[in-house]
Amino acid sequence: MDGSPMFSRKAKHRFFVPPPQIHDGNVCIRGTDVWHMTKVLRLSPGQKIVVFDGTGREYLVVLETVKRQEVFGVIQEQWAQVSESRLKLTLVQAIPKADKMDLIVQKAAEIGVNEIIPLNSARSVWGTKTKHSQPAKVHQRLERWSRIGIEAAKQSGRSSVPLIRPVLSLDELFIQPQQADVKLLLWEEEEQRTFKETLRTQKSPVQSAAIVIGPEGGFSQEESERFHQHGYLPVLLGKRILRTETAGLVVLGILQYEFGDY
Repeated sequence: MDGSPMFSRKAKHRFFVPPPQIHDGNVCIRGTDVWHMTKVLRLSPGQKIVVFDGTGREYLVVLETVKRQEVFGVIQEQWAQVSESRLKLTLVQAIPKADKMDLIVQKAAEIGVNEIIPLNSARSVWGTKTKHSQPAKVHQRLERWSRIGIEAAKQSGRSSVPLIRPVLSLDELFIQPQQADVKLLLWEEEEQRTFKETLRTQKSPVQSAAIVIGPEGGFSQEESERFHQHGYLPVLLGKRILRTETAGLVVLGILQYEFGDY
């Protein structure tokens, strides 16, 4: 049964549940959301929540069984939730210091990014000599970024969640080239081509864009040339140099305004 998507926007409690946990009119919720539902919200059988599956479908669910590890519910209504931009956005973000990536993932998800690729560049603090490069630590950080992206999508009313790719080197990135109508490298040493002028010269409709943002120390000349060789246009954002955690968000917002749904 199709209901009104307006219920979703006004729903008090909204949760992401992957499609494999939704079947035969039932929903099974696992993971950290169970703790939040039982210990913080203190939800009980008979109460209603909204669930979205990341594919554009949302469900009004009546809770049936609340356990310590799982919560089960019955689907009462479902509808198509259209809250995604027509512009598909990919952010290739060189990994910054400390926990700045947390903020980048959160805000990029709110803006509407579809895919985030963490990049281990020459000046990223992510080398073999750091604790972050240990397999267990890498897995933990990827899981953390994924959770942050899901929470941001949930909070902002999105019907899908951003895909967080594994950490890639430049070589690995170029083996898996990004297909996009616009591919830009934000580079503070670019002297001729500006971001504004590049957007103004776009003649055909832009349906997808991929942008690359460097770490605190920026990209080297060699890295910039390699990006250019693989189809990324180096552009200068403006006269002022923005922090790595600011630059990508500014560009994503402008792209949504120019070609998306802002």
